Amino acid sequence: MKVKKIAALAVGAAVAGATLGFASAQGEVPEIPKDFFVKDGKPNVKIVVGSEGAAMDVVSAADIAAAIGSLLYTEKDVEVTDATVVARKDVTEPIEKIPVFDNYDTNTAHKYKVGDNLKDVPAWWNGSDFVANFSTSVWNDGVYDKAVEIRIDNIGSVGSYDLAANLTLKGIALDGITDSEVDVIDDFEDFTVNVSTVVANISLVVYNYTLKGQPTVDKITKDETIPEVNLITNLFLDNSTLAKFYPDYDGYTIEGVKVLKSGVGEGETLKILDNEYPIVFIGKDIQETACGDCFTYGKDWGEDYYNQGETYNFGDYKVTILDIDVARDKAFIKVESPSGDTETTTLAVGGTEAQTFFDGGIRIQIKDTFVGISGTNAVKLHVWTDLKTVKSGDEIMPGWIAEFKVDSGKIIWFALENKNTLSDKRVPLFNTYAVDYKATIRKKKKDDVEYGTLTAYIYIEPLETQYETVEAAIGESIDDYEVVDVKAEVSPEVAYIPQKLTAPITVLDTEVLEQGLENVGSNLILVGGPVVNKVTAALAEDLGVPLTYEEWAEKFGTGKEGWTIVYKEQCGKIGGYGVVLVAGSDREGTRAAAEALLDYIANLE
Repeated sequence: MKVKKIAALAVGAAVAGATLGFASAQGEVPEIPKDFFVKDGKPNVKIVVGSEGAAMDVVSAADIAAAIGSLLYTEKDVEVTDATVVARKDVTEPIEKIPVFDNYDTNTAHKYKVGDNLKDVPAWWNGSDFVANFSTSVWNDGVYDKAVEIRIDNIGSVGSYDLAANLTLKGIALDGITDSEVDVIDDFEDFTVNVSTVVANISLVVYNYTLKGQPTVDKITKDETIPEVNLITNLFLDNSTLAKFYPDYDGYTIEGVKVLKSGVGEGETLKILDNEYPIVFIGKDIQETACGDCFTYGKDWGEDYYNQGETYNFGDYKVTILDIDVARDKAFIKVESPSGDTETTTLAVGGTEAQTFFDGGIRIQIKDTFVGISGTNAVKLHVWTDLKTVKSGDEIMPGWIAEFKVDSGKIIWFALENKNTLSDKRVPLFNTYAVDYKATIRKKKKDDVEYGTLTAYIYIEPLETQYETVEAAIGESIDDYEVVDVKAEVSPEVAYIPQKLTAPITVLDTEVLEQGLENVGSNLILVGGPVVNKVTAALAEDLGVPLTYEEWAEKFGTGKEGWTIVYKEQCGKIGGYGVVLVAGSDREGTRAAAEALLDYIANLE
């Protein structure tokens, strides 16, 4: 059949990837240098297909063009320009520091020679200064028993109010510090921190405190001003704790207090950390039985009318209104659980109006029955799902016990306490703060004696490290240091910049012969043998291949096995350019040869 002129191929990584994956056929591909195909990021070859060739030959030519397209790139050395230095400094401020040891001073009694027992050095904290050896210090039993109280913001919320907590830590211990074999300075570089008691006390009463500061006198007018501010918080404060929990108000006094919210009631949602508790009942369980300091939470679907004969979804539960007795305010319903279990029951106003199914999975209360204008019977129901009751003292989330107080139908305070000792190299506290032991060891030799110093504290600090960054270019300075040079290594050192085909590289044999073999101007890839490709026929003698099908079949065989790839580095008939022949005895053989060449090109480096 006749084949029309093949247009330029738009090739890219996606096309190349689709064609380069063919398996290599039998036979051998001669070693063909990469610059035969591309040179300086540009095509260095034309692909010649026979105008009388099979459609499969055209496909092979297109695939080879795509593969060559994937090799089109130029190399460029990567250079670093306009480099700057970005330095960062840990500026995390601890909210509490518990001293452990510090002999980084000029006190000769605190000198420590490397190898001696550090516990004998009188630089351990005794509660007021570093003047005790280990056995007489507050760390003698490895535990700091004094309570540490700090404020944690945004531990929860109720309505529009964010909640803070008074966080109390007790029994902070350094695991292993009391071991007898822990004695030389390097043993004190790091410890696992244990915290036996962590209590987050959260008042659910919200206050508006009126605060007054110290009077100030204007230097010019001599007018006296007393600053007055309002502080809204749920923490219970007095003048002795105001500055402790709110250091910005040090020197202020509480002049008045107003209660903005008196607790959390039914119908409100209490959020503690990442957990939400939509309150359904306070002081009652899922059966509405009194249970003291307890609350029941779940999804409240509210009240609505539901038609007889219809099925309604409430989350993963289904309720079908089977029958309604309007005269006696009764409804016969079927309830289906997420697992497919069903229960049927009758609800009656003034009798069994509320029932709970599937261990609190769903609770339904009948409120009224109704006959519509069209005669449709409807029932008014109040529905809740996923009900759970929490009692004070229950484990409300893994590892944490909830303690709370109910008063006058509201929860007025709520506390979380750890169930087990918290232990880690850095103990996180409610995704906000962390307890961490930090030590700095310095050593110095003098007169052949090596001395050592240790500064060690337990830090209670923000969980996320806070950094201050400074950027400086060459010639600028950071903290009195001038940036005189920037050393940078790049990887990879060479960038590969893809190029696009800007002209067709696939041509017909008739086009080549019309312009003359001596004018091809590039290397050639010939697709198809001399029977179907006139250029192959013209160069058959130079390439050492037969001219007829019979001779070809006798020499190379037929079908997928009858293929060859011939590479001639220089061919005089085309002006000294190179030639690669990709051909078989028939179209199956030519296709197999093309696949072998594709595999070869894919592995070129």
